[in-house]
Amino acid sequence: MNIAEQAYNQGIRKVTIGFSTGKDSLVGLSLLKKVGIEIIPVYFYIVPGLKFIESTIKRYEDIFEMKVVKLPHPILYDYINHQDWQPIDRAVTLANCKLGHISFRLITNIYFESSQIKGYDYDCNCMKMADSLNRRLLLKNKPDIDEESKVIYLTKYFTTNEIFKYLKENNIPLSDDYRIFGRSWDGLSYHFSMGVKKYYPEDYELIKEYFPLIDAELMRYNIVKNYELS
Repeated sequence: MNIAEQAYNQGIRKVTIGFSTGKDSLVGLSLLKKVGIEIIPVYFYIVPGLKFIESTIKRYEDIFEMKVVKLPHPILYDYINHQDWQPIDRAVTLANCKLGHISFRLITNIYFESSQIKGYDYDCNCMKMADSLNRRLLLKNKPDIDEESKVIYLTKYFTTNEIFKYLKENNIPLSDDYRIFGRSWDGLSYHFSMGVKKYYPEDYELIKEYFPLIDAELMRYNIVKNYELS
């Protein structure tokens, strides 16, 4: 019995899941759908409206026959608070915003309250113990279904090979992110920014509207010369 089945047997019928469009969240979404739990998948964006992201989300909405909610990622507010990749005039304005710490829970709660959505008390996490020693240490003492924090650790016991096997057996394709970045797109570090500039130049220009000095991130590649896209 997998953890999604355990959740269903415990009477859990509505959940949210952070849907990065990566391999682990694809498996988590599939497991929930198979057992009949009602799902609100949430994609947390760093820059809204990127065409390659919108295309990927639409693809999985069609595959899973459900709508993905798009909300701002907490790291976006971190970037604002730190004035990352901003010219001095913007940096001063952003520094005066003093937004403070914005969490995933706060963002989703605001969305639920504004949309008058109720009953989605549990959130699903798709981390694996096999990911790293730190994650193993974090997850090994967590219950599979944490009643106190209302978190379900759907893919806790999967290995990476088992994730890929599950996707293949269930005909769930990986996104183009894996061909370009080697994983799902996950930020503005030069590994990801270089890939967007090379393969999605229009989206890179949109990123520059939000982060005008993002080219400085690419200068790191010219300095260290230790990373190259395929």
